[in-house]
Amino acid sequence: MNFFSYVVLGSFSYAAGWAIRSYILDKQPPPEQPYNLKHPAILGYMGGFFIIMLIVSWLLGRYVLGHVAIDLPFIIINSLVATFVYSFGLNPEKVRYDVPD
Repeated sequence: MNFFSYVVLGSFSYAAGWAIRSYILDKQPPPEQPYNLKHPAILGYMGGFFIIMLIVSWLLGRYVLGHVAIDLPFIIINSLVATFVYSFGLNPEKVRYDVPD
């Protein structure tokens, strides 16, 4: 995969997190514990996305990159990085991820 492919994959990951935050979490009543990266709902979404990315990374390695055997380092690192980018879109703590003035 080239750099542009990773930028596109990162964009999709960020957009997925942003969509979950905007269309699901913001539409629900405010929880007792405010949403942050330690909230059980946020951790559940991140865990689910990581599992989805494990499958997507395996499919990318198998059919796009042509890896005949399972390439565990590629699958795990690709899934971790995509989940990290997903957390930027999912995290409602905007002050933590804003660029400083």
